[in-house]
Amino acid sequence: MATREGSPRRGASGPRERDDARSTAAEPRPSKGAALANDDRTNPFAEGVDRRRLLRASGGVAAAALAGCSGGGGGAGDGGGEARPTVFAFNNGDRTVSVIDPERDEAVATAFLDTTASFPANQYSTGPDGAYDVLWLNVAGGVHAFDQGTLEELTFVETGFGPNYPNVTPDGDHLLIASGGTTGLDPDPDDPADHAIFRVDADRESGPFGEVTGEMRTGYVGPCDATLGPDGEYGFVADIADESLRVVRVDPFETVARVDAGEPVTNGKVLPFMCTATFDGEYLLVENGQGTLGSDPAVPREGSESVWDVSDPEAPAEVAKVTRDDGLPGAPITSEVDPDSEAAYLLIPGEGVGVIDLETFAYETTIDVGGSAIAAAWGPDREKLYVPVQDANHVAVVEHASRSVVATIEAGEAPTGAAAGTVRPAGSAVNDVRATLASLGLPLGGMEATFCMGDHCYCG
Repeated sequence: MATREGSPRRGASGPRERDDARSTAAEPRPSKGAALANDDRTNPFAEGVDRRRLLRASGGVAAAALAGCSGGGGGAGDGGGEARPTVFAFNNGDRTVSVIDPERDEAVATAFLDTTASFPANQYSTGPDGAYDVLWLNVAGGVHAFDQGTLEELTFVETGFGPNYPNVTPDGDHLLIASGGTTGLDPDPDDPADHAIFRVDADRESGPFGEVTGEMRTGYVGPCDATLGPDGEYGFVADIADESLRVVRVDPFETVARVDAGEPVTNGKVLPFMCTATFDGEYLLVENGQGTLGSDPAVPREGSESVWDVSDPEAPAEVAKVTRDDGLPGAPITSEVDPDSEAAYLLIPGEGVGVIDLETFAYETTIDVGGSAIAAAWGPDREKLYVPVQDANHVAVVEHASRSVVATIEAGEAPTGAAAGTVRPAGSAVNDVRATLASLGLPLGGMEATFCMGDHCYCG
């Protein structure tokens, strides 16, 4: 269900009404991969179930049961398995995915995955004329590949690390995964881990699809995001624990440059941890922690945004830094850049979506999305940004042309990550029932966990 601009947005009018009959235990529920996931994962069902969701679920189970009895596919609307523009929003709280029609800005299905994603691969291979049909989902311990049309798992790439940040090259041949980095790293561990960056065969038509074709062991530097230039020749990785940015050549797979992250604006360190290359290949947006590492940092992280000139990919140079003094209202978690490379959209938890003008490097505005968000994805035509709002259970649709929210789409519990696709998944009545039961907080399957920054993880 979509709410158009001017209508009340869910989550904007105070706390959701809950069914008090449910358990109020705040401990995270048992989850696959929990040993590598965040220690402070929030259980979104700890205070019960939204009454609206409870009423909707009762009708959903009945409708799915009738569809199953009558032989109807159900679930995925009228485009099952067809090549159609689609947006996927991953609901961390109930391990479902909301399937969104970006032409109507409506959710057409909810499917149970038994896994989720906070930062799925969503930079390339998602255009309206594209044919790439694989979703790469980051989880604690590795990265899953799912078929967009069936929502069935194709392969799993095990990394052995909790935080994993995947992105696909523009031609769809390779997947880069930066593994091990996060703002909560121990600043002085007794036994430091040997972090890694992986290259994976992402071409499902090839024999070694899903196999690791290159691996760099980096030491305890905290590789904490991977983004790619438009030609797919170079990737950029933020090494948070090393205070540096790394330039990686995709083939041959090697580090070709490392540059210092610059000077901090606090008494702490810069802490570069997420990054996004512009579609024209001119700039690299970098989110900085600006404080110190750890779950309880000695210097609180206030955040900043850096802009680097990467027109020469092997010689990045910082050209701007946006701080609280420039109007930045909070600490950005990640960013997305519009297709014309005119503006950067910053995901700032608790504040909204910030906008930086990439011509002047000035902080332009903060867009209210009705709650807190840490990730977003462009729709297939890259005209609208889809922002899962974790604490409002909706996806806010931000129109690039107007810099405003033009619709909100109801989602599952704690939507977090998003990705665009070129295939609309087929429906399944049985899966619809499982999705409905999961939306009530019932533990189904392994309930696999993903990894989020700080206290923004709702897969407990």
